[in-house]
Amino acid sequence: MHIVLFSSQAWQMPATTLGAQHQVSGLQGSLDELQTRVVASKPDLVLLGGFAQNDALLEKIETLCAALPQAAVLLVCTNPESAFLLRAMRAGVREVISSDSPDALNAAVVRAESRFLSARQTGGKVSRCIGVMPAKGGDGASCVVANLASELSQTLNLRVLLIDLSLPFGDVELFLTHETAMHNLADFADEIERLDGALLEGMTHHIAANFHLIQSPQTIDQLLHITPGYVDRLIRIAVQHYDYVLLDLQLDTVSLSVLELLDQLVVVTTMNVPSVRHASQVIRMWESLGYAAAKLSIVVNAFTQKSIVRIADFEKTVGLRVSRVVPLESDGVEISLLKGIAAVRLKPKSDFAKTINAWAAELTGRTPTEKSIWQHFGIK
Repeated sequence: MHIVLFSSQAWQMPATTLGAQHQVSGLQGSLDELQTRVVASKPDLVLLGGFAQNDALLEKIETLCAALPQAAVLLVCTNPESAFLLRAMRAGVREVISSDSPDALNAAVVRAESRFLSARQTGGKVSRCIGVMPAKGGDGASCVVANLASELSQTLNLRVLLIDLSLPFGDVELFLTHETAMHNLADFADEIERLDGALLEGMTHHIAANFHLIQSPQTIDQLLHITPGYVDRLIRIAVQHYDYVLLDLQLDTVSLSVLELLDQLVVVTTMNVPSVRHASQVIRMWESLGYAAAKLSIVVNAFTQKSIVRIADFEKTVGLRVSRVVPLESDGVEISLLKGIAAVRLKPKSDFAKTINAWAAELTGRTPTEKSIWQHFGIK
């Protein structure tokens, strides 16, 4: 692993303390230099030490964790207060080490290395779990998450799983396929005790070789099988076997129970007054639960110049910048529903597809590219 030690003062220990098999870089600087210098080093593990326990540190940590989703951030913090510990973990810190002794640091690195190797063995990359939630019904979150998942799966060697948690009776599959799935979310509840990578892959619906789907249950009887504890376990297993796990969420008890598992929550809204009001309420809920602001993003969907609310006014109302604006694509979405093929595959040159493509490129770190017509339909 590449380990970066970042502190306000020089680390007083040799690099070999953390294991001769690791590449260790010691950096010294202020909090303002933290993100720029650490991100440039491309670490697998970050050890932070020598900073005061305050809001400024937590804010910088949130930003760092968002910029390095595949790296583990460990904080060396002697005598931490319990409230600070909780806030640090919610900001994205993997572990808080209460002693800066070589033994304590080495033990933490060994634990991090074990998690890192486990992630590599299950797919080569640390998985990201992204939840997509509408501000209110009809804002198009299912369409957005279906097309984002489809676009992510176009990146070579990435495995993508989409789970429909839009309960009851989600319909995200309509944007992707007309084939009937053999299993849905409820069926996994009966197998959760023996669920492993092979069984998980065998029970999911395969949209493509590397793009799998777990559909929402379709009857009330099946819905009764869905509990927060079971869904939590399913997601924890899924992230061990996929590069990206995307969740189509609703504002209900099941979705609320998985928020702490997310690397990012995307709130999808349209620019009308009811949706803006609901988006503001979702943002306040996220803040009240103490989750990191850096993990929350706002996406405006179905935007046109005729939209009732201006984006600048929306940002002023909710107190957050809009992360992405997805243009209206009514014809492409309607055809997508009729054919059961993602809109980004059907109309790859549309502004809608280009926006989703750029989003997927940002998540994966690749450059947005124009694909041939064969690639858009999964023919390599």
